[in-house]
Formats: sequence, C-alpha cells, structure tokens
Amino acid sequence: MIYDPYSRTMQEDPYPTYQWFRDESPCAYNEKMDFYALFRFEDVWEATLDWETYSSSLGPMLENRGQIPSEMFSIIGLDPPAHTRFRNLVSRGFTPRRIGALEREMREIARRYLDALSDRSEFDIQHEFSVKLPMDVISALLGIPPEYRDRYRRWVDGGLERDPDTGLPSEEGISGMRQARDLILDLLAQRRAAPQEDLISLLANADLEEPDQPPRRLTDAEVVGFCGLLAAAGAETTAKLIGNAVVYLGRDPAQRKRLFDDPSRIPLGVEELLRYDAPSQFQGRVAMRDVTVAGVTIPKGARVALVTGAACRDEREFEDPDRLDLARHTKREIYFGYGQHFCIGKSLARLEARIALEEIATRFPNYEVDESGLARTYQAHVRGFKNVPIRV
Repeated sequence: MIYDPYSRTMQEDPYPTYQWFRDESPCAYNEKMDFYALFRFEDVWEATLDWETYSSSLGPMLENRGQIPSEMFSIIGLDPPAHTRFRNLVSRGFTPRRIGALEREMREIARRYLDALSDRSEFDIQHEFSVKLPMDVISALLGIPPEYRDRYRRWVDGGLERDPDTGLPSEEGISGMRQARDLILDLLAQRRAAPQEDLISLLANADLEEPDQPPRRLTDAEVVGFCGLLAAAGAETTAKLIGNAVVYLGRDPAQRKRLFDDPSRIPLGVEELLRYDAPSQFQGRVAMRDVTVAGVTIPKGARVALVTGAACRDEREFEDPDRLDLARHTKREIYFGYGQHFCIGKSLARLEARIALEEIATRFPNYEVDESGLARTYQAHVRGFKNVPIRV
C-alpha cells in the first residue's frame, strides 16, 4: 500500500488506510513521491518536538526540494533560533487581550451571516457561513478592507487546491495567490506610510532582533509570507473545522442536543472534533540526519510527512479512537502541532469555533444535513468539506 496524501481515497476517507499503516508500516516510504511518513501518535509527537532532526527548513510542501526558499513559507519554514525570534515578534498580534478584543467583532460577523439565512429552509452552510467567518476574522486582524475580503478568500482558497491525480495546483490557483500577494503588498505600503491598529501595521513597523546585528524591519516578502500563512493555515483550517462540526453533529443528534443545551460543553466538544477529523492532516519536514523509526531508516535529506490525522486516531493513545465522544478528555493533543511549531492562532481558532456553534445552536438547533449534497475539497494539507447543505 502507498500513502498518497493528495489522492481521492485519502481525501474522501483516509482513516482505514491510516489504521493499516499504524499497524503494518508505521514508517512508510512513498517511492513515487520520494518521502517517508510517520503515522503513530508517539512517533509524530517525538518528531514534532525534535526540530533538530526533523527540520521545517523546506516548508510543509513535500514536493519542495529546495527550489522554493524557506522564507516563502514564513515561520513554518524556519527552525530555531530564527523561528523563535520571528515568532516572538508576530506573537504581539495574538495576545489574549488582542484575541479577546476580537470576540465582539467575531460574534457580530457570525450573527450577520446567520441572520441572513433565518428565512431559508435549505442552504449550504459551508458556502454561506463556515468559509466566510474565519476569513473575515483574519482579514479584520490583518487590516484587509471589507470590500476585498471575498476576493482575498477566493484567491487563497484556490491556491490551496490540488489536482488529486497530480498533486499540483492549478494555473488559476497560482494566479490567485499572486493577486493575494499583490493586495498585501499594496496594503503594506499604505501601512508603512500611515499605520493603523492592525497586524499588517504591526508587522510593517516592528523591529526584528537578530544576534550581532542591528534591529531591522521585516522585508516585504516576510510580511507577505506571514499574511499568506495566516490566511491559508488559519482561515481555511478553521473553515474546515466549522464545516466538519456541522456534519458530525448532524450525524449524532443526541450528542448535539447535549452540546447545544449546555453551551459550556462546547469548548471540550471542539477539542474532540479537532481530534476526530483534524483539518490539518500532515506536516512536512526534512531529515537532518539518518534516523531510524519502527525499524526503517530515514536517510539524511529525505522529506518526511508527520501524519497528524493518523496520530489523532491512534488507539495506542486514545481509547476507542474512531468514536466521536464530545465529553472526551485527552492527556495530549497534536492537532495544533506541538513544541516549537504549535499553531500561533490556536486560541483564535478555538474562539471562532465556539462562537460559530453557539450562534448556530440559537438559530438552527435541529438542522439536518443533506448527506447527498456533501462534497469535499481537494487541498494541500487541509481536509474538509466544500459543500455542506442543510435543512432547518
């Protein structure tokens, strides 16, 4: 068996394949795509922590062998100490105070989209709500004007899509990413001249401290790279989380009722939904030395996939892992990464998901999912639904 993360099988239902690899080949080699993959929780956990062996220096794209510079991937293409310095700088935009200040705006955005659906008995909640809320929140955080947000979302979304047969992005997707870059460059130039209360202004005018060097401003490429990372890794994964939640809660009305009847249970439920079907299914690394895992030697220089989606269903770590249990308490979590590369926006994603479910619960507590209309995306790294039609 071959693990191909871009294949239709893996996009539709990867979990039987993950089970086979965890049991039979926990460190597997894909000869065609030339990378190794780790599937068991403990192996993924240890590799995530060991950045000196499993480097992020080639970014998350397994097909990159150095032709794409690491700085193009922003902080997910950096290792310490450079990663730590950059992360400390951009973390100023993700303080608890800043995230908390966004809560009112998040809820207003959610209510505006959902209220517009209140007179309809059928609609695609993924298209009308789930993909819009996170990108509006990220756009508000960055400082992207409202009139550009829909276009920016479409550009970023298209850039993540992959052909399931080739694993490659489309020309349209590449063009969209260029337009997204150009928009951020225009806004960056404006913020350098006239800063506002947004993240682009913070990045445009902050000083990066480097050893034995005078402080310097971030380059345009560094700012654009981080903004693109936020949009792709932050908004798209959260959109998939919300869509996944709607589908899986729709399939289990009893658990949904307990959650919706007592909103204080929603935060724990969100954690289980993340474990059950992680929006980010794998992370790319490169081996900096020969390393042996499960009897297989990964040679220095090899690309390695840390398959989070498989790790989150490992029965060695989770009891009855294929069962969705919204009251489950876990000892360790890997769906937001861990160690140096834990998700910088995880508090934002959790807050968005909680607000989304609270607002859905007040309006459409007994919705039904039209299973025949469900359709999945085919995107790099991200697993979720493109269409989630519901009846209310």
